[in-house]
Amino acid sequence: MSLRWKIFSLYLIILIISLALTGFYLYRYIEKSYLDNVRVNNLMQANMVSNFVSRFVGTSSSYLIEPTIMEYAKQINSRILFTNINGKVLVDSASSKEFEGKVIKDYSDINEALNGKGSTSIHDINGVGWAMYTAVPVIAKNNVVGAILISSSIDNIIDLLNSIKYRMIYTFTGIGFLVSLLSLLVASYITNPLKRLTEAANILSQGKLDYKVDVKSNDEIGKLARAFNKMSLSLMQIDEERKRFVSDASHELKTPLASVKALVESLIDSRNEDVHFYKEILRDVDSEIDRMTRLVNDLLELARMDKIKSVRVKKCEISEIILDVIESLAPLAKAKEINLAFQGKSNVFAEVDADRFYRMVYNIVENGIKYTYNGGNVIVGLEEDENNIYLTIADNGIGISEETLPKIFDRFTRGDTARSKKSGGFGLGLAIAKEIIDIHEGKVTVESKVGEGTVFKISLPKKKKD
Repeated sequence: MSLRWKIFSLYLIILIISLALTGFYLYRYIEKSYLDNVRVNNLMQANMVSNFVSRFVGTSSSYLIEPTIMEYAKQINSRILFTNINGKVLVDSASSKEFEGKVIKDYSDINEALNGKGSTSIHDINGVGWAMYTAVPVIAKNNVVGAILISSSIDNIIDLLNSIKYRMIYTFTGIGFLVSLLSLLVASYITNPLKRLTEAANILSQGKLDYKVDVKSNDEIGKLARAFNKMSLSLMQIDEERKRFVSDASHELKTPLASVKALVESLIDSRNEDVHFYKEILRDVDSEIDRMTRLVNDLLELARMDKIKSVRVKKCEISEIILDVIESLAPLAKAKEINLAFQGKSNVFAEVDADRFYRMVYNIVENGIKYTYNGGNVIVGLEEDENNIYLTIADNGIGISEETLPKIFDRFTRGDTARSKKSGGFGLGLAIAKEIIDIHEGKVTVESKVGEGTVFKISLPKKKKD
């Protein structure tokens, strides 16, 4: 069953139940109102007869009871019975007089009246119709001496109630039909965008990542459609980045492989028996293999970084890690006569993954050394406040162009002299550094001018958020 029909079926069930309950409540209210009016009227009439009879019971005027009851019965078009305390009928206003002399104490209404309580009840009398019995006690000198029972036809009331009931059924059925039609339209209105979203999801699963859903409403469905389109765009960007990443990685591996192949072929074809010649060739092969190894290691590190969402941290002295990085890169700086120095606070502590933090600082500092002129400066600074540490890595190197600056943390990004292949890099060092900063919940900004140098500004929280 489709979602549209599920929603429509749910609406229909709720509608039927609601209309049935509403109709039942209204009908019962109307029925009670009509019958209560009849009960009150009959009780009033019965009490009038009872009061008259009570004045003459046991007196010399008792002979007036029967003709008075007979006359009053005609006036109200009802049957009146008068019984003594034993339930024996003394007067029956019906022409047949069939109950006179009979004991009807077992009648529930008569029994209630002889016990001093008024009561009413409704009966469907076979061959006669609907009647309401109303019984009240006859009280003389504070004692119950008999009972008055009035039997009045309520066929007209029952017919009226049945007419109201059928009118309500027809009315609520019509309302139900109209509301059902509206419900179907509402279900279609709700489910059509969802159907389009479902179709779009199926199309997206087939690889058509540029597919968009055209839903312009501002309700939750519209928000869902916009979120879907945003997801589609993100997936398309991720797919494009993946393709570019695979292409760039393949290209980076292709270059050293081609060099290795050319060197090996030169060995195969060479008739030179000079050992130094072969060693020179093998040193070049070894250098290219080292290059491929560094690339593979960087790729593996990025793959691991993509999988983890957080790191295990412990409290570390940041200045000591920075000094370890400077000590490791000192030979590289010395080879270019670059002044590599730490100018910052000591005894600065923060919760970090020490190995990855070291890798992040190492990559950025190494990057600065590579792209700084001989005799230049690479300075590492460190400050802190109550909640964060602030790391700066500044060089006076060749700088980064405005076009390349927004993309320097992208993988395999090169585009100007600051990211030249001549340096021997792959364009992965800064991408790894950015990933490490992100998983430490930190931030990094870069300021650079071509020919003047570059400054990396990194802030990291001292304590990892829970």
